[in-house]
Amino acid sequence: MVQQLLIAGAGIGGMAAALACARAGCGVRVFERAVALSEVGAGIQIGPNVTRLLHHWGLQDALAAVAAFPQHLQVRDALTGRTLGNLALGDAMQQRYGAPYATLHRADLLALLQSAVQQTSAQLQLDHALQHFSQTASGVSVRGSAAEEIHGDALVGADGLWSPVRQWLLHDGPPRSTGHLAYRALVRQADLPHGLRSQQVTAWLGPNLHVVQYPVCGGDWLNVVAIVHGQLSHPHTSLEHWDHSANAADLRASLAGVCAPLQNLLQAVASWRLWVLCDRPPMTGAHQ
Repeated sequence: MVQQLLIAGAGIGGMAAALACARAGCGVRVFERAVALSEVGAGIQIGPNVTRLLHHWGLQDALAAVAAFPQHLQVRDALTGRTLGNLALGDAMQQRYGAPYATLHRADLLALLQSAVQQTSAQLQLDHALQHFSQTASGVSVRGSAAEEIHGDALVGADGLWSPVRQWLLHDGPPRSTGHLAYRALVRQADLPHGLRSQQVTAWLGPNLHVVQYPVCGGDWLNVVAIVHGQLSHPHTSLEHWDHSANAADLRASLAGVCAPLQNLLQAVASWRLWVLCDRPPMTGAHQ
């Protein structure tokens, strides 16, 4: 059994791993290079397989306090507005899978995980970037910001898409751009016209684009994400600095042909954040 687990990264993945392993009796140390925990994304949808885990960890009430639990997921044609399909969520998911489908803000999910981790024996070290790691006969050894050597039985690389741990292990270079741009916005539902407020998940599908909207923060806010094919229209220094102030005019031009209901939603959003989407090729298993 792993006696001492080291985790690089204190995001949602790292904190979930820390909580699960600490509850299983492992000693856990989490290293985060940021000086404070924050989640710069927007919304997240989690299915019953995830909410079941959160409930098992004793977080049912904490989740219910910050999440929304939509009753339906609707798919619509972005060009015509026609409904293409419906999926029952809410009670149907609870009855079928024994746990609900939830939508919430990523910062809220990270906060409830952090609170739960702080109630375990796991140690969280902020402003502490790992510099290198090596595998030893007895486990792993990592070097931290203060140049000290830290030993453990295993190291979990939960340090994101631009993971230094992955680079040390696989040497496979930086992530690659997918050719997609993600425009994201959070809007207070009370600030929207009544006809645009929604407590369900809606996915709008169109050629080379899709838009997804769903409630977060207990239903008080609406999360809107528009994905389009394209590249940034202005130069940038590094894809790693992926959160840009978006030009709404670029988004409107990309979605000029969508139907009136979707246009009305887009026009109601005052400001957008822009992400250049990146991914990595699958691991081959050939690396040692």
